[in-house]
Amino acid sequence: MGRRLTISFDLDGTLTSNRFVDSVWMEGLPELVSRRQGMVLSEARRVCLGAYEQEGPASIRWYQLSYWLDYFGLKDVDPAGLISRYASRVELYDDVLPVLGELQSQGFPLVLFSNAARHFLDVEVSRGGIAPFFVHMISVSDDWGMTKAEARAFLRLKHLAGGEVVHIGDHLDFDCLVPRSAGLQAYHIRRDEGPGAEGSLDNLREFVARVKGE
Repeated sequence: MGRRLTISFDLDGTLTSNRFVDSVWMEGLPELVSRRQGMVLSEARRVCLGAYEQEGPASIRWYQLSYWLDYFGLKDVDPAGLISRYASRVELYDDVLPVLGELQSQGFPLVLFSNAARHFLDVEVSRGGIAPFFVHMISVSDDWGMTKAEARAFLRLKHLAGGEVVHIGDHLDFDCLVPRSAGLQAYHIRRDEGPGAEGSLDNLREFVARVKGE
């Protein structure tokens, strides 16, 4: 493949583990709900999870911590402060820095393309030290007002790149099937024990081999 190819990466569950974001959504927010509403933590966690699932990950609201703080009567809580409380839990997968460095050195423009809200994305990028690798770092929900559930997000990405784009991420629909429906090459990566499908990749090394046609 030629050097005009832009390579697009999802963030959570692809470059970073879900430990950080899960801490915010399944620990930090439920603890606040528990204290404010006077319920035990396990019940607060169940209430939060039920509300998240009712909204669904195709919705922009799913990613907006300020929306959920307001939803649970916690409008006085600073979203950035809550997120920063768990910043030390950001962790990159072992193959990330070597692969990003290799692809960048070979002239591939790299894009970070995530549904994560800007507050989350900026903390993960900063803690992971990955900003220098990317020509664009896009919070699809905050920057573009849409999600990767919509094919038009990938069409806009392709227009921004000015050429062919290949995308990789851990969500089978949003990172593989939707971009393919928009005419992009796309790969699903199965990290840890997540769900997979035929053709799913286990690590970024396998992805590099596909991109380079090895």
